Amino acid sequence: MTLPPVAPGTPEPAVTDDSHGPAPTLRIIGDVAAWDAIRAAWDALHQASPTASTPLDFAWLRHWWDVYGPVYGQGGLRIITLWRGSRLVGALPLYLDVGRGGWLGVRCLRFLSTGEEEFEEVCADYLDLLHLPGEDRACAQAAWRAIDAMAWDTLELLDLSEHAALLRWRSDFPRHARLQLSSRGACPIAWLGDGFEAYLGSLSPKTRKHTRQYLRDAERAGIVAELADAATADRHFDDLVRVHQERWVAAGEPGCFSAPRFTEFHRGLVRRWTASGRVVLARFSHQGRIFAVLYGFVTGRKFDLYQFGVAPLDPGVVRSSGTAANLLLMRQLAQGGISHYDFLRGVSTYKKSLATEQRQLFCATCRRHTARALLDRLRQLCVRAIRRFIKLVSPG
Repeated sequence: MTLPPVAPGTPEPAVTDDSHGPAPTLRIIGDVAAWDAIRAAWDALHQASPTASTPLDFAWLRHWWDVYGPVYGQGGLRIITLWRGSRLVGALPLYLDVGRGGWLGVRCLRFLSTGEEEFEEVCADYLDLLHLPGEDRACAQAAWRAIDAMAWDTLELLDLSEHAALLRWRSDFPRHARLQLSSRGACPIAWLGDGFEAYLGSLSPKTRKHTRQYLRDAERAGIVAELADAATADRHFDDLVRVHQERWVAAGEPGCFSAPRFTEFHRGLVRRWTASGRVVLARFSHQGRIFAVLYGFVTGRKFDLYQFGVAPLDPGVVRSSGTAANLLLMRQLAQGGISHYDFLRGVSTYKKSLATEQRQLFCATCRRHTARALLDRLRQLCVRAIRRFIKLVSPG
């Protein structure tokens, strides 16, 4: 595993004039009313930040707190905000999870929109510190110091991009020697910035031949693609849930939309963002039968394919219905100005074949030498040992 580089302590990278002055003013937000009061400033920061991603959008984070916070956020918000005068120049959305250690009461500091149980996990990729251009070092340094001053037993920062400001400047964390990095997988990405035909031309000859065949088959079969608008968003979402669940249940798995909170969270985003174009729900049908629904988010010129439901078509129609649906959507989004089509975490065969690049994700963890943290570590090791033993003695 190749770890992201640590920026040297000296000399400092080129920064804007503001960063040559004193450190930004720290303000930690612990209640919803104070957080709501800075929404406009957060939105402006998100729009300007080079680390902006969909899960760092105020609406996403606030909605997650409404849906998941009552269950997982018993320890309260720990949102780090950094200011120069009245201008928000950096923000790090954290909360304290006190429910992971059971009776031990282990306090885990996490990103908002992480830490859920696996069956209802949101899976928010590309989390990081939001900062204005040129403010990465000053904000990262202040954020790491604020984290170190907080009361917690374990720190778990999931799904940081390999280019994350927090990773680049992790040497500014007073406990950086004990900060452990582990891989969270890769996100395959297709570059569409030069147009869809140029994208096809960048693929390997074999893949290019197959993709063109899929597109010809889809056009010959009369496959219909429909993008949801505000009036049809709920119906498209219902179709997504149905097609997704049918396939997973048939395979003996529950499917992610079997979790009520997960479904509530995403239905809320669909209702909030479809009209503005932040949500894309693309439905594909053949002879009146809906066989695929793709669901994702737009931030700037980037599209994140978050989830989908796909049912196979007769191979005589299209050999790979999911790949064909992705290609049709990629072509439409490229025509609308999207430059990156991100398949998000997970390197399945179709993602690898259609991607032109990939970005690594990392988890940064730190465990303090508190009695609770040490006992929790012992508990985790015991659980793993028991699971391994059960796997060894289980028949088959």
